[in-house]
Amino acid sequence: MANDFKRGDSEPSWPLRVILGLCVTALVVVGYQLKFDPASHSATTTTTTLIVPTTTTTVTTSQSTTTTTPTSTTTSPAGNIAPLPSPDVNDAAFAQPGRGCHFNTGSPTSTTTPPSSHANSLRNVPVTVSGRCTVLEIGDSLGNDLGWGLARELGNDHVLRLVQADKSSSGLTTPWFYNWPAKEKVLLAQYHPQLVIATFGGNDEQNLRVNGHVVAFGSAPWTTAYTKIVTGIATAATDSGAYVLWVGMPIMGPNTYRANMVPINAVYQKVEQSVPGMTFLPTWDLFANARGQFANSAPVNQVPSVLRSSDGIHFSYVGENVFATYVAHELAQVYHVLVTPSQPMFIDR
Repeated sequence: MANDFKRGDSEPSWPLRVILGLCVTALVVVGYQLKFDPASHSATTTTTTLIVPTTTTTVTTSQSTTTTTPTSTTTSPAGNIAPLPSPDVNDAAFAQPGRGCHFNTGSPTSTTTPPSSHANSLRNVPVTVSGRCTVLEIGDSLGNDLGWGLARELGNDHVLRLVQADKSSSGLTTPWFYNWPAKEKVLLAQYHPQLVIATFGGNDEQNLRVNGHVVAFGSAPWTTAYTKIVTGIATAATDSGAYVLWVGMPIMGPNTYRANMVPINAVYQKVEQSVPGMTFLPTWDLFANARGQFANSAPVNQVPSVLRSSDGIHFSYVGENVFATYVAHELAQVYHVLVTPSQPMFIDR
């Protein structure tokens, strides 16, 4: 046959074929074992980084079980550093909360510490259970979103009482609709909170009437007048012996509206520097994507989720929980207490 090999041709003999086959098989087995040897490969891990109508007055209560350790940067339970700004804390001495509440931003004799060095000044402050603390949460409709999320996250804590007292469509620039300074005074006297969480700004990008004259939003006179109003809300709470956690406005979808939130947040941050016992918690970057743009959706606990409502301003159910989880985590960090969200939701970054 034309394809038969004669002596001297290049076809290897059968014994040599067998030997070569055994060698190839051995190499395959060894390679397979090396590839899947657990001693030579570290386990793959997935980490999640942390990145929280009508007048409502709801009271809920909680029990903490998880230890939260304060750090200089925002961290997730897994210990991953999230790319989010740290809160600005004014821990100058003031009439600190008592009555069994263990909230504490530092030593009673501490002085105002620049935000950049605040964490270092509090490195040795012990973490403890919160004790019997009352948290009063006030704000507009975005405050409602946060409050509903906090009610779910902290509602099972039997020593931390949450009082949600928001008013949709309200704000700090429309006292003719809802007079927040007067309402806050009533709430402080009624509940004697150790912490006031304030979430305003959503309805404040409008002109103000000052001494019978209308001043334009964003102008220097407007900024002066609005700063005075915010300072009054914050000092009313601290004068009563409560800390203030002022939650900044998150990034918004509508372009003009988003731009108007910038000077409003700037006022909150400025006021924090002059009010002992006040903390400003920025949330702008929490709901922004990696490019700093508005993110309507994101993976949450490794599940693709819608975060905001169709108006690009308010929050979905998941967004409320993400918002509340973040605020609860920062509350624990700033005041050095154990606070455990009951159904935490984190944006995967």
